[in-house]
Amino acid sequence: MSDETELKREVGKFGSFSMGYADIGADIYISLGLIALYAYTAAPLALMVAAIAYITTGLSYAELASKYPVAGGAQYYAYKAFGKLNGFIAGWGLMLDYTVDIALFSLASVGYLGFLVKTFMGTDVLMINPFYGLCAVFLIIMLIGLNIIGIKYSSKFNEVFVLIDLLTVSIVLVLGLYEVLASGKIFSWIESLKSFGKIPTWEDFTYAITLSMASYIGIESISQAAEETKRPRKIIPSATKATIVSVVIIAFLASLLSVTLLDPFNAEARVQDPMVALASAVPFIGGGLALWVGFMGFMICYVSTNTGIIGVSRVTFSMSRLNLSPKIFRRIHRVYRTPYVTIIVFSLIAILIILANIFLPSVDLLELVASLYNFGALISYMYVNLALIVLRKEKVEGWKVPGSINLRWKGESFEVPILPVIGFISCLIIWIMIVATHEHGRLLGFAWFTIGVIIYLAISYRKKVNGGG
Repeated sequence: MSDETELKREVGKFGSFSMGYADIGADIYISLGLIALYAYTAAPLALMVAAIAYITTGLSYAELASKYPVAGGAQYYAYKAFGKLNGFIAGWGLMLDYTVDIALFSLASVGYLGFLVKTFMGTDVLMINPFYGLCAVFLIIMLIGLNIIGIKYSSKFNEVFVLIDLLTVSIVLVLGLYEVLASGKIFSWIESLKSFGKIPTWEDFTYAITLSMASYIGIESISQAAEETKRPRKIIPSATKATIVSVVIIAFLASLLSVTLLDPFNAEARVQDPMVALASAVPFIGGGLALWVGFMGFMICYVSTNTGIIGVSRVTFSMSRLNLSPKIFRRIHRVYRTPYVTIIVFSLIAILIILANIFLPSVDLLELVASLYNFGALISYMYVNLALIVLRKEKVEGWKVPGSINLRWKGESFEVPILPVIGFISCLIIWIMIVATHEHGRLLGFAWFTIGVIIYLAISYRKKVNGGG
């Protein structure tokens, strides 16, 4: 093995887009059912509210990653803008986000695989714990090997299935929209919104917004691979913007179809494979399409599991280079030039999260993991937006978020970008909603950050004792 700390640039434009889309595009395969479970016919509105935080934060990432194309993402930006402690906290939040991503989407993969097994073999064994969780563990172990071999192969794996998924989802949406418009169900949906406030209640709608954020977590993946992206100042902004547009359109339309073609009051029955239920309701080819979507649901969620491993290994690798985590995490494989230690360690932590909750009912396990997923990501997202506001004063070459105002303070002029301000406020509001409404996610989330601060203080103390400052 080697202590060399430079990563190899092998990710192209579509690879960069695929990394972002795979992580976010897969979210809809799991979140549709959870959102409809609480928001009912107002599910598309919940998704649009959460999209404000996603769009503004995604654009902030695009600017920062084009100007600072290094591994680390939010962790590096917070470190550069606010110093070591804040860089550590942002990175620790990303570590939670990506580690939970691995657990969440391996479970989602099994949900769709379970549908296929039930269809062809007549058994729902994979839909029930402990087999539901144990199969997810097996899938993670296979990805550990793929990621150690190299991001070139890992990225190609993403690209192939993202392209197929885009074609599949497009077919579902086009045929579904035809049915909704031709049958007049769109007008019934608009009429149903008159009961908003009662069905859903404001409390349920608020909870649905917090779950909706899970549909938009993952734009960070593009910046995490910035150090391994060819021509990052050009590729990253365009890939990020393409990801934002495609994900928002797909999320809204899929959610609209899920509450018009399907019964939103029976969402719990298909929480584990909501896109299959949606495909089965499509006219003309619903039966065959449902089987194909079941396969694609399995693969795209598995691709998202893969991007989780890429993300967590790169952020911990970056933190180690900045002396914010143990030196062993900066180890690079001598042959494959990948951060093999972080790939193994944090994939194993994801496995432990699953095993520790292996006997929870499947739906409860999904909801718990989703709340943790949002908790850590939103803290990092708030740091990204604030970091852009602070770092805009550095005249670094790269793409810029449109829209800003000039302020004067103590005789100096400052350029303040508007979208990151909106992004910070929207992320903060949704994070407060999560803290207020997700009891288990709140407890585990704060416990994670408490452990992180203790580790940071221990590292700082050890460096001080050893004369490292």
